[in-house]
Formats: sequence, C-alpha cells, structure tokens
Amino acid sequence: MDRDWMNISYLEQGSEIQRNVYDVVMRSGVMEELAEFDPVLTGTYPIGLNIPGSDLDVICSYSDASAFADFIQMKFKNQEGFSMTRKLIRDEESIIARFYYEGFKLEIFGQALPVKEQYAYRHMLIENKILKEKDPSFRQKIISLKRKGLSTEEAFANILGIKGDPYEELLKLEL
Repeated sequence: MDRDWMNISYLEQGSEIQRNVYDVVMRSGVMEELAEFDPVLTGTYPIGLNIPGSDLDVICSYSDASAFADFIQMKFKNQEGFSMTRKLIRDEESIIARFYYEGFKLEIFGQALPVKEQYAYRHMLIENKILKEKDPSFRQKIISLKRKGLSTEEAFANILGIKGDPYEELLKLEL
C-alpha cells in the first residue's frame, strides 16, 4: 500500500530523526495552522535523504496570494529568523516563508496550484519510487552528493545520468 503523504503520521514509524521531525512539527502547530491550505511535508525528511541543516519543507496551496501572505505573516512573524519572499518560480507566483523552530529550519512554500501538482510533491514521489527500486548504496550516493552541496534533484540527475534541468527532467520519470 502506498504511503499517505498528506498525513505526517507515517513519520511516527520512521527513523529516529523522522520521529523527532514528527514531534517537532506537531509541537510547532504549523500543520494545524495551515490546514485550510492543504499543507504537506515534502523534501528530504519524508524520504530519508536529509542531511544536517535540511529544511522542513511544508508546501501549501492558496487561492489568493495576498491573503495567504497576510496569513503567514500574522501567524509566524514572531518565529525566530522569520522572513518571507514572493517571487515567480516557473511562471507561478510563489510565497516562501522561513523561520526556525526548535533548531529546525522550517520553510512554508505556497502556490496557487494544488499541492499534488507542485514540483516539490511530484519530485518527492518520483524520488521515493526510485529509492525503493535501488539498493541502499544508491541512497548513500545521493546523501553524499547532497553533503557536497547539490540539491536532491541535482544529485538524482547526476547519479542517473540525466541531462538538462534536473527539476524538469525528473518529472519526465513520473508514471
């Protein structure tokens, strides 16, 4: 059975760091605060590719960018190191807020796309599928490249011999 990525309770049965991430996310209240925006934890922690300093990436979907930005500002502005930016990413207006919570870097990323259509979610599913198909040394190679400064997508593209923009090319592996 496939994992329900929409509910982070799967982390409770994960590695020690995944269980810790679950506890931190639950204590932060971020998923509850963002419930109306369909928050999903994506990135390296859910699929076990995190390295020291990895972000807790929470993607969201909004219908009104300004209302979302105002909400994020109101709810999280008092968090340590809070910052927020708005920019176009692949022709989609994106709102990115960052702050620290209990030593973890949290990033809230919002677009007017359903979360299951956003790159972060789609990449995570593809990367997880590849990890399941490969032997454990593949995971270690990815982590090693990440420690050298490559993004997760760049590390996958490097090891798989994918040319071009890794963020676009990885999506072509989607089934």
